[in-house]
Amino acid sequence: MKKWITLIAALLATLLFASSASATYYKDVTYTHWAYQDIQFMTKHRIINGYSTGQFKPGATITRKDAAVMMVRALQLDDVTKPVPLKDMRNTSPGYREVQIALQQKWFSTYEDEFKPNAILTRDEMAKALATAFAYEGNGTSVFTDVPYNHPYYPYIDAILAFEVTEGYTDKTYRPLELVTRAQFSAFLSRVFHQPIAYELRSGGEVVYTDASLDRTIDMAAFYNDGTIHPQDNRFMNFSQELSSANKTDIKAGALIYNGLTENDSFTTDFFDSYLSYQDPSGSAQAMFDSFVVLGLRYPGGEFAETARNNAHYRDYQWYIERTYQQDGALHQLNEAAKLQNRQVDVYLTIPYPKRNGIIEDLNGRQFEVDNYTRSDLTRWYVDQMITRWNQAGFSNINFKGFYWLNETVKVDSDGALLSSLSAHIRKYQKKFVYAPHATSTNFKKWQNYSFDAAFLQPNAFRTSVKNKEERLHRAFVNAQIYGSGITLEVNSYGPHQIDEGQEAWDLYMNFAARYDLKNSSFLFYQDRDMIHRMRTYDHPTYNQWYKDIQLNLFQPNDITEGQ
Repeated sequence: MKKWITLIAALLATLLFASSASATYYKDVTYTHWAYQDIQFMTKHRIINGYSTGQFKPGATITRKDAAVMMVRALQLDDVTKPVPLKDMRNTSPGYREVQIALQQKWFSTYEDEFKPNAILTRDEMAKALATAFAYEGNGTSVFTDVPYNHPYYPYIDAILAFEVTEGYTDKTYRPLELVTRAQFSAFLSRVFHQPIAYELRSGGEVVYTDASLDRTIDMAAFYNDGTIHPQDNRFMNFSQELSSANKTDIKAGALIYNGLTENDSFTTDFFDSYLSYQDPSGSAQAMFDSFVVLGLRYPGGEFAETARNNAHYRDYQWYIERTYQQDGALHQLNEAAKLQNRQVDVYLTIPYPKRNGIIEDLNGRQFEVDNYTRSDLTRWYVDQMITRWNQAGFSNINFKGFYWLNETVKVDSDGALLSSLSAHIRKYQKKFVYAPHATSTNFKKWQNYSFDAAFLQPNAFRTSVKNKEERLHRAFVNAQIYGSGITLEVNSYGPHQIDEGQEAWDLYMNFAARYDLKNSSFLFYQDRDMIHRMRTYDHPTYNQWYKDIQLNLFQPNDITEGQ
């Protein structure tokens, strides 16, 4: 019975995020269809319609004429200035006006004065139509095995790849002559309209450059020390011009505190003093982090992440629960430090990633084959235990705000269903569920579909081995605007003899924090195990300067007095 309840909850949660009041019901396109969201998007905006039978017919092919009609609708083009003579269409033919507009815009070619309106659209023709209509230009880097550089449609196919409208197939082919279905064309056109129509580069508050290509805009930004990049709205989508703020995420400034095996074995109130407030030379204190994400990556014998070293059972989750609530652990010591400073701060507790293969053993020694039911049971049990222990602890100065998903991407559909179900369970307790995907995370743009309340995108530009740091930072800050997320700042743990290695990345991160006004935005701070504490307590000029940089670039002046 328990498993069936879990299954029903997962299905209900998935339905909730996949459906909306404005959704159109098609008999043959359920929410599990790969193009469901795209078909709903195009139907909502009346670019494509279903049939009177209540079907969409996603697998039916689309004609050249119908493709022209859809694109003209999407772009709201009306005028035909000089009709092209066509042997196979008259001005009374269905779609004649739209075909003439498409030809005028040079989206399609004719064949011996024929448009061939009823011929099935091929993938190479689709690439030309989309690339031409939206002024996409490629960079000459596509390497599809069946589209060599001298292929007549190479520039168009290369362009829609560069603008992430297509990925091609897993065998590294594009298949240019393959026929296009209604679902495929809906998906391709939907992808176009889920992107900004262009990107603005601003300097000194003024727009100094605009381009449809993010890559070119990033290249141009290198000439402006204060340059920021912002997405432009398209006809159907509005994009934020700034990062998500605290009133949307419930986190203004969050610090990641690692407490797993070999990460931080114990804590002190002095440790958390470094995060709670900044002491200036005059003796006054400025409030700093208002939220703390307590997470553990390692347990005895393995890791809680999505790796081959994850073989965690109930006993390993129980070990982590005990570690989190030990008297010299993060929670008790943070509570005491906050009490001494008369602060109230929020806490998010990590949910380890439940392994996808093998056997899960419960605390009674019973073994269960791993599937989404047993994974859901494990994570729900863990959530219940964490909340029970919190209530028993009776903390006075830390507030249990929610949970943090340890994994940094969503690779498989089963994880999406698991997250939706888990989120519904967390909300029963009136808690939040947050996530910090890495820079190349699969499906970052769909984070809200997985029922997270907030996301904080990682630029992953802090390591010394990364060569394109500035590009990565711009890209992350732009994507955070497009997809409504906060940002994650990052720094490694450097010893005194290593700290110079991190200076370039640190300066860039602080520079971007100032450029994009993180003082008024929502962010998390990854600092390995204890880097911020080192900045305050080590007698080293670089550490001390970095600590001052944090205070200057991330926090609004807000004096507090300790011990009141």
